[in-house]
Amino acid sequence: MGRSYTRENRMNRVSTEYKVDENKRTVVCIITTFNDIPHRLAKYGLADEKYDDIDFDLRIYKGIAKCAPEDAWDEKKGKRLAEYRASKQRQADVNTELKKYINGISKCIDNLYDYGLMKDPRPFKV
Repeated sequence: MGRSYTRENRMNRVSTEYKVDENKRTVVCIITTFNDIPHRLAKYGLADEKYDDIDFDLRIYKGIAKCAPEDAWDEKKGKRLAEYRASKQRQADVNTELKKYINGISKCIDNLYDYGLMKDPRPFKV
């Protein structure tokens, strides 16, 4: 039989839930969040979407920590490891999303340079 714990961070719209099963010696961390990167970028004029029309899509990341039979059971360490694994997935997802926007901005800047609308601050092109 397992136990479940939930922690919410309303500011960043993140919910972290832990499911602990001592019999199976397993801890599962489920991080639920919204993809609000387009929302944050649009707020500062860096995204194409209108600020009010952006839909948030729900993202769920799961990290699992399983204790080896020869190791001593430690719930706290299991939670930290499971949360680290879930957070690692989340960070990779955020990085992928940001790269899309950074590449788009880079292409726009390159076009401005190519059409002579903006002076290239770099002394030479690589």
